[in-house]
Amino acid sequence: MTQGSYVTYEVENDAAVIRLTNEERMNALSEALIDELTAAVERADGDDVRAVVVTGSGDAFSSGYDLRESGGRAETGPPTVEAGLDRQNRALELFTTIYELDLPVIAAVNGYALAGGSDLALTCDYAVASERARFGYPGVRMGGLTLSLVYPFRMHVNHARELMYTGKLINADDAERIGMVNRTVGHDELMDSVWDEVDAIKKVPSATVQLTKHMLNGVMDMQGYRPAVKNSGYIATLSHHTEPGKKFFEIRDEEGVGAAIEWMNSVDKP
Repeated sequence: MTQGSYVTYEVENDAAVIRLTNEERMNALSEALIDELTAAVERADGDDVRAVVVTGSGDAFSSGYDLRESGGRAETGPPTVEAGLDRQNRALELFTTIYELDLPVIAAVNGYALAGGSDLALTCDYAVASERARFGYPGVRMGGLTLSLVYPFRMHVNHARELMYTGKLINADDAERIGMVNRTVGHDELMDSVWDEVDAIKKVPSATVQLTKHMLNGVMDMQGYRPAVKNSGYIATLSHHTEPGKKFFEIRDEEGVGAAIEWMNSVDKP
């Protein structure tokens, strides 16, 4: 096993298992974690494996982008457009690497998958969720928008509207019902269920799986996936400059992230 600061990498059962390990921050997608995760996914492409499994440690798969960094820089007030574009480029590189990888990527969602963490899970080829998993995009409550508009490509647009208009969280059973995940299993059964998926993939020739992945990606591309993802990132860089967005970062700087999140979830916005 290779141990990074925020990600571990090991090969097991002919699969590369990439685990997010920053439990203290609920595996928040910091600049450093995104870089390590991207490198780990790229590494899998050169190893003799049939699949990649991405999972988290502790209570979260990933709680989303690290709001303490605001795009990777400690700064006062909302992140600048330049900082937002830098964050978008880093996130887009990660998601594009997963999307274009010749190997199938399975998300083993062990806990909270929120905002960018849910984008990460849904960008994987498919997902198996623990009964403890929770999904949603609560950041919209402070004016935040997704850097990767993957929701409507993994569920009916009406369900995407509900989650992205409200910021509400849903449990794993509801996530399965609307198509966010392929199935929900008991928490202690999560990895066993993922290994069943890897074993099933191994019954199919690797070239067939690779060709099938790229054919299905072609369908998503014809539906507008790539421009939607890129354009959502551009729009998200501006969303923090709304009045609620500015208020969130003002509270964060003066009272801390916890107080800012409490305001985000409890106050009606104009």
